[in-house]
Formats: sequence, C-alpha cells, structure tokens
Amino acid sequence: MHDDFGLHCLHAFSRVVPASCFAFYRVDAQFRARDFQLLRMDARTHRDYLDHYRDFDPLQPALCRDERHAVVPLREAMARQAGDSRRIYQGFLVRHGIRDVVEVIAHDRQRPVVGISLLRTGNLSPFDSEELQRLDGLRGLLDLAVRHLPDAPSAQDGLTGFTPREQEIAFLLREGLSNKELARQLDLSLATVKTHLIHLFRKTGVRSRTELVRKLFP
Repeated sequence: MHDDFGLHCLHAFSRVVPASCFAFYRVDAQFRARDFQLLRMDARTHRDYLDHYRDFDPLQPALCRDERHAVVPLREAMARQAGDSRRIYQGFLVRHGIRDVVEVIAHDRQRPVVGISLLRTGNLSPFDSEELQRLDGLRGLLDLAVRHLPDAPSAQDGLTGFTPREQEIAFLLREGLSNKELARQLDLSLATVKTHLIHLFRKTGVRSRTELVRKLFP
C-alpha cells in the first residue's frame, strides 16, 4: 500500500509540473530520507548521490523541516549553505547535468514525513514562480493524504537492543552499502565492520545481509 502511494504521488506531480526525473521518499526519526522510489531517474545518479553527496545536500529533510516553507527551490537552499558544502554539492550537480531541483515536503503534526524531489536536466529551464505555486497547491493535498495513511512501522522498533553503531550500520545496509563503503563512510576498518555484522547476525538470528535487512525493515 505504501509503495502504491509513493508511485501515485510521483505520477501526479509529473502531470502537473514537468521535470526530467522525480524521487519519492519517507523521512525517518533521524530526519533522513529513506525508502526511495524513483521515476525516470538514472540509477547511477541516485547511487552516486547516496554514496557521496547526500550529507552535502542542502535539500535533505533535516534542513527542510519548516512547515511554513514546504516547497524549497535549490537556489534558496544553497543560499543558506556553507561554502565548502555548497562547492561539493555543485560538483554533483555539474557531474550529472542537473540544472535545478525543487523539494516538496509533506508534514504530519508539524513533522516532515515524506518528500518528493523534482529534478531538471538538459535544456529544461529552472522552475519558475508559477510552477512553485502549483507545487505548493499539490503539497497541501499531499499533507492531507499522508495524515490519512496507516502508520508505517517505525524502523527503530526493530532495532531495540542494538548499540547506536549497530543501528547506524543497519540503516546503511538498507541503503545497499558494501562492507568497503560502510568502512569508508563510518571511518572504520573492514575488520571492525565485519565484527559489527557478526553481532547483528547473532542478535537477529540471520545468516546474511539480505536476511538482516528483510527482518529489520519488513
């Protein structure tokens, strides 16, 4: 049901405001984007974003919590960003030919719960003020829709008894990171990563990373 909801949202937005590609995601308790669903987005672009640039994204949910400003253009978000982070993220945009991005955040009880990213590449012009107003109208409908969805199970519910580091690794495993990528992102040795994985397997009674993700994030 939740997967259908995300896909319906993507198709609805694509009919109202044109863009090269779209992404739907949920916002977890740590204000991180999770459970992405993509429409016309190149998988390599998305993987590069997750592996190297998401922490430099000025449109990430943790930086777009204000319910009064739930439609956020890239230019507005980058204006608030520190210089180093802005240069790094600009490198990502140039690398993948992304000309403009708008983030639409839906809230429930003043908390961001889902978001939709609209990206323009190639010869498409940046989003104009009229398009932003249309997106704001859709955002109001999205707010109403998410308030009537059944509550999704909290990812934290399945992580009781895990250390903070084990929880962090579990969330990154859900994003599909390899052991080497885990080690690099968390600044750990490969041996330490493997030790954490062994502890996770023992605590959950599984034998593989795939089983672990399925058990923790059904």
